[in-house]
Amino acid sequence: MDTLPLPASLRTRSARLARWTGVLLAILVLMLLTERFGAVGLSLLREGADPSVRARLGAEAAAALPEGCCIGALWWIRAALLELASGVFHTPILARALRRVGTLLALGAALALFAVPSLQRLAGADPGYLIAYDIGSIALCVVGVTLAMLAQVLERAGEVQSELDGMF
Repeated sequence: MDTLPLPASLRTRSARLARWTGVLLAILVLMLLTERFGAVGLSLLREGADPSVRARLGAEAAAALPEGCCIGALWWIRAALLELASGVFHTPILARALRRVGTLLALGAALALFAVPSLQRLAGADPGYLIAYDIGSIALCVVGVTLAMLAQVLERAGEVQSELDGMF
């Protein structure tokens, strides 16, 4: 038995949460674009692409990379919720969501810790440090890797369940 129907209440809650997650995604994307690139965009219009504005643009683009990964993780959570709301509980749906979300969270946290300072320095905006020591990013990286690992466990459980279903 590959699929089991989900109770109507869980499907309804999944659909509602998917809608709210979609609203949250729209707000976060708008905030990311306006916060990271609004002032720099105005500077580009006013001052042109002089070196200091380009350095600020590069620094903001580097800082936006981990935030983009978190937004991507929310996108995949929303996609999984929509699949669950369709009424089918399927192990690969959850495993795929865990892997994608875990990978994006770990990638975003690793970028924030290691890549953002170097990219900002490369853009000409020296952050003053080589590695961004941030306990929240370290924890998020570990959580992301763990979610991706749990996806493998869930996939294996689904394979075992399929084998057992084939026997009986």
